[in-house]
Amino acid sequence: MKIPNTDFTLEEVLEQMPLNLQFVDKDGIVRYLNKAAAMRPAKVKREVGVDIKNCHARAESLEKIGRILDDFRNGRKEPHYYINKEGNKSIMAPIFADDRFAGVLTYSHPIDRPSPESTF
Repeated sequence: MKIPNTDFTLEEVLEQMPLNLQFVDKDGIVRYLNKAAAMRPAKVKREVGVDIKNCHARAESLEKIGRILDDFRNGRKEPHYYINKEGNKSIMAPIFADDRFAGVLTYSHPIDRPSPESTF
C-alpha cells in the first residue's frame, strides 16, 4: 500500500522500523512479519502462514497466548504487554474491523536506554 503524498509503501516503512512487528489474524495465523521479527532467533519455525501456537515452544507461553487471543475475541480493546527474559517489551494490540476482532499487532523492542552517543 502506497503512503499518500510519498514515494514509499507502508511495508517499506515498516521494514525500517527498529521494532519487531508481527500481525496474527483472528484465527491465530501469522500473516505478517517485518524483517526484524523474522530474523529474531527462535527455537521453533516463525514465518508467515504458521499458526502462532507453533511459534512457541513453552507450554506456559501457549497458555498465555490463548488467554490473550480469547480476551480480544471477547471484545477487550486494551493491549496486553509483557517483558521477556531478554529485556524486550512486547505490546499486543487488538485490531478490530467493524467492531469485530480481526487480529493482533504485536510489536516489541528493547527497554534499555540508548547510549548517549546514539541520541541527539
